Amino acid sequence: MSWNFKNWNWSGSVVTISTLIFALVSLISVYISVTTWKIQREAARPYLTFIESPSLHFTKESSFEFEFRFKNVGTHPATTLSSRIIVFEQQLLEKPILIDDYTVVNDIPRDTTTSLLLNLKDKVLDEGNIHPHFIIISLSYADPIVHKSYNQTIYLKWAGVIAGKQQPLIHVEISEKENILNYLNTLHLLK
Repeated sequence: MSWNFKNWNWSGSVVTISTLIFALVSLISVYISVTTWKIQREAARPYLTFIESPSLHFTKESSFEFEFRFKNVGTHPATTLSSRIIVFEQQLLEKPILIDDYTVVNDIPRDTTTSLLLNLKDKVLDEGNIHPHFIIISLSYADPIVHKSYNQTIYLKWAGVIAGKQQPLIHVEISEKENILNYLNTLHLLK
C-alpha cells in the first residue's frame, strides 16, 4: 500500500489534531480547577489555635487550674469538639495524674473562642513544689460544610512550681515528642 499525498485530506487532519489539542488543554484546565478548589476548601477548614498563652490560676485556698483559650481561625465552623487532656510528670515513670475527656456541644464559628479548664487542685500533694509535667491536649472536631473530621494534638511542658512560684508553660521540643508518644502508647492512652 502506498501513500498518496495528493489525495490526503489535509483539512480533516488539521481539524482532528486541533480537536485533540483542545481536548488535552481542556483536561488540564479541569485538573487545575479541581486541584485549586480542593486547596481552597482545605484552607477554609476549621483550625483551633491558642488565642493567648495558656494561663494558670493559682491560689492556695480556692483553685489550681489552667485555662486554655482556643480560637477557630478557619473559615468553616468546628462542630462536635472533643478533647482529651493528659497530664504526667516529665520523668515518664509514673501514671498520669490527670486524664480529662471533654466534649463541647455548641458549634464554634469562625473567630469564636472556647475555653478548656484543667483543675489540678486535688491532683498534687504539695502545691508549693510541683515537679515538671507534660500536658498533652488532643482535639478532634468536624467541619459540617465538607463533612470531614480533623485531629490536632498540642504538646506542652510545664516546669511546675518551685518554692511556691509558678513556672511558665512552653511547647515541647521535637526531641521529646518520641519519648512522650512511647509513654502514651505503653499506657494505651492514644486514641
